[in-house]
Amino acid sequence: MHVLQEAGEVDEAGEITASGAAAGVQKDCSGDTCGYYQWLQGTSMASPHAAGVAALIVSRFGKNMPHQGFGMAPDAVRDRLMATAVDTPCPAGGIQSYTQEGRSAAYTATCTGTPQFNSFYGDGIVNALNAVSR
Repeated sequence: MHVLQEAGEVDEAGEITASGAAAGVQKDCSGDTCGYYQWLQGTSMASPHAAGVAALIVSRFGKNMPHQGFGMAPDAVRDRLMATAVDTPCPAGGIQSYTQEGRSAAYTATCTGTPQFNSFYGDGIVNALNAVSR
C-alpha cells in the first residue's frame, strides 16, 4: 500500500484515488485485511514468472551435485525454459495500444518479428506445465 500511496494512487485512509482508478488499481478486502491489485506488464512482470518456472525446473530435474548441494546447471535450466516456452505471435496488425488501460498514445507499441521470436514476447511465454512434464 505504501508504494501506491507514494504514487498518489491510494490515499492515507487506504482508498483508491482518481489517479489510482485511472491506473487500474483495485482493492479487495476480507475483514480488516485489504489487498491492492493493478494490471501491469513488461519485463518486470515477466521476470518473476520466468524465475518461478526456473525454480520448478530445478526442483523437478535437479540432482545432488558433488560439493555443490542440490541444483542444476544454469545452461540446462535456460535450455529447458526456452524449449518449453509457448511461441506467441505479435498481435493482429502488429500494433498494441494501451489507451484502454488509461495510458496515453505515447505508449502505443509496434511488434516486429516471428511467433518464434519477436519484440513483444521474445522467445515466447514461459509454461510451467510444459517445463516440468516434458
